[in-house]
Amino acid sequence: MIKLSKSTSGFLRPNPLQGVDIPEWASVREFAKWWCDNGSPIAPPVETVYLSDDATSFCLFRSGQFQVELYLIHPSPNLPQHGHPDVEVIKMRLDTYASSQGKVMQTSHEEASNTLLQGQTHGAGINFKEKGGLDQGFGLLAFQKWKDGLKPTTVAARWKGQTVGSKQEALIRKHTPKALVQNGYADTTGAP
Repeated sequence: MIKLSKSTSGFLRPNPLQGVDIPEWASVREFAKWWCDNGSPIAPPVETVYLSDDATSFCLFRSGQFQVELYLIHPSPNLPQHGHPDVEVIKMRLDTYASSQGKVMQTSHEEASNTLLQGQTHGAGINFKEKGGLDQGFGLLAFQKWKDGLKPTTVAARWKGQTVGSKQEALIRKHTPKALVQNGYADTTGAP
């Protein structure tokens, strides 16, 4: 229930997790399923927005080493083959909807990817090109489990492979200062 403020010109968003027991998940897949099954609660940490060359991300929810980021993929992305050292990732492109005669209808249904494990890579834009919508950009959820001891930030800063540009390289340097970043390539493997 939304509560109106005393001025009645605004309102307060209810705490989506009030009274909800946050479980301890064994895997990123369990976390992603819990988050979707519980109404996709939005409870962002303090540092939430990250800007890269091909996307802007917003951390929607974080608990311990688990988080979900919403990626707004910029039009015409060209994502190189890459991995995310010390982070397991599941990606899910957002479903699309249309409104007609006062009814909202789902126009696509997107399934979660397999879990990208340590040492595995993805990218090269293949999954983007198969789905279309590249000229407008699109939304993508990235469910993540970060290695114990690492502070979760953004998977754009935990990277092994060709980078997407100077903004991403600056993110990597900021959040993983000991990473190798040179000549359009980055590797955060083993860097705290």
